[in-house]
Amino acid sequence: DWLPTVFPEADAVGEPIEEPPVLPVLRDGEVVGYVFETNDIAPIPAYSGHPVNMRVGMSLEGRITGVEVLDHSEPIMLVGIPETVLDDFVEQYAGKSVRQKVRVGLSRQRREGYEHVDAISGATVTVVVMGEGIMRSARQVARALEILEGGVAEPATVREDLFEEASWAELKAQGAIGHLHLTRGQVDEAFVGTDAEGVEAAPEGREEETFIDLYFAYLNVPTVGRNLLGERQFEQLMEGLAEGEHALAIMADGRYSFKGSGFVRGGIYDRVLIHHGARSDQFTDADMRRLWGVEAEGAPRLPERDIFIMREEARFDPAQPWELELLVRRQVGALDTEFVGFAAELKVPERFLEIPEPVADAMLEDDEARPLWVSVWEDRVMHIVVLGAGLGVLTFILLFQDWLAKRPRLLHTIR
Repeated sequence: DWLPTVFPEADAVGEPIEEPPVLPVLRDGEVVGYVFETNDIAPIPAYSGHPVNMRVGMSLEGRITGVEVLDHSEPIMLVGIPETVLDDFVEQYAGKSVRQKVRVGLSRQRREGYEHVDAISGATVTVVVMGEGIMRSARQVARALEILEGGVAEPATVREDLFEEASWAELKAQGAIGHLHLTRGQVDEAFVGTDAEGVEAAPEGREEETFIDLYFAYLNVPTVGRNLLGERQFEQLMEGLAEGEHALAIMADGRYSFKGSGFVRGGIYDRVLIHHGARSDQFTDADMRRLWGVEAEGAPRLPERDIFIMREEARFDPAQPWELELLVRRQVGALDTEFVGFAAELKVPERFLEIPEPVADAMLEDDEARPLWVSVWEDRVMHIVVLGAGLGVLTFILLFQDWLAKRPRLLHTIR
């Protein structure tokens, strides 16, 4: 009874495959795709601390055919948000490709190459985790079944022997510190057209006041981490990191907190997302460390500051550009909220890293090696061929119009 929901084109189910744990689906006896559960592939804890289990259908081309919510423990659904909104949310993933980078919610910066799906008011963490679970598990299955070709690229490693003393201004000039500054007026403009328009708006004449002045940095690099944290704090942090883990500093001043006041033990910091490659990650309380002070010369006053750990399973590659997205929320009712995302990018200077050779012609795990435009062009090969031929004929006519004018019968035929 679930087959029409997750794979409408199939008419039967084949014998299960153990690795990866998927079910082939058939049409007229031929395999046309696969169905799997996200908890079997990539279980990601949501707001409750438990993952949302979903059944996902995927075609042989790596395109999602449908998604069905099977099980969840989200408390937000017990206070007035109907279950049907989750079904409406996952329906947006039908037709998405594992080669696409998908983001949830309204973002102030709609970057090229990203697909956006609508969020659910009042359930931001839940739907962000659900979306990541769908895409991450689909990519892992696609790679295991060789729908995505190529291997997994090795991440870059830090040159631990390279250290240079640097002030705050010098680190910023090198591109080692990311910066996101928002005014109250900018935030108000971002909510125009939403239900939160005018809610908590800046009084007239105060639009240029700072809403948040946020900085972030990758601390594993000694020139960055040791200058920002000081010798002792940096050594303690590095000694506490396991192999494959990465430390990020997030520091801010202003009226808006990047951590928020509603955080509960075991929950997720729901105002910060880290986008790297095609993957998005959030932090829990177990990932947070105190940043006791910023030691770099000339550092601004930043009263809210913490260190967050990217775990090994995130496969964070410091050589790739990554984004910090700040979600700004506004309450529009007893249960409903609206949010807008503001993002800033950071790329660690390459001279601080040892970068391995890239894997050729591979769609790297949780990374974008194949741009979206390539898939779009491949889907329209015939259109492009016809257009190219037509432009070729037109070019001929424009270049040789005098010659054609002397041959009226040929000119008439071409026209």
